Amino acid sequence: MSYNSLLSFGDLIPLKIRCDVKKLFNEVKDFKYLQYNPRKDIKRYGLSITSLDGNMDGVDLDSIKEYNKENNTEYDELSFQAFTSVYYESQEIQKITAPFLGHIGRSHILHLPEGGYFPPHRDLPVYVEQQNSLRVLVPLKGCNPPDMYFMYEDKPLHFEHGRAYFLNTNKAHNLFAFKDSYMIVLNIKTSEEVYQILGDNFQAR
Repeated sequence: MSYNSLLSFGDLIPLKIRCDVKKLFNEVKDFKYLQYNPRKDIKRYGLSITSLDGNMDGVDLDSIKEYNKENNTEYDELSFQAFTSVYYESQEIQKITAPFLGHIGRSHILHLPEGGYFPPHRDLPVYVEQQNSLRVLVPLKGCNPPDMYFMYEDKPLHFEHGRAYFLNTNKAHNLFAFKDSYMIVLNIKTSEEVYQILGDNFQAR
């Protein structure tokens, strides 16, 4: 299977991978969220599941492009593979990530409070042959209208909280939160093995 053949099943694919949201929040309640991309004055926060070295210093939550430019580095989504204490303290996060072990890059819990947003953007290269990672999302709380609008090509997406989804982020999307919203964002290395893992975990429709 290739990325293009994966897309033949749709741009948003529900997976059989699930978590207990209440238990997950309880497991990570003592951790502090940091500003997501502090270069922008937007209410967005992240809790790192992976980082460069397992520390939670926020580098993984920065703009990778801008950080590379300022520090003469060449990090990408797959540079952040060391699990943080958030991962080790949460059995539910371990359960979600288990199918993808050995393939996980930059990953975090994203928190958008009221007024938090992402403007229209594409996360990954337009040319899929240049793509080295894909996105798996796990909506946790407040990720559906009217609490939050996750607009995908001008249409709102609807999720089941606690369920993992593959999302094709090559297409334009934007988010705006009217209430507290939480979701897990996993970057997964693209490979034949990963495509097979995703295929094995497609939710029966």
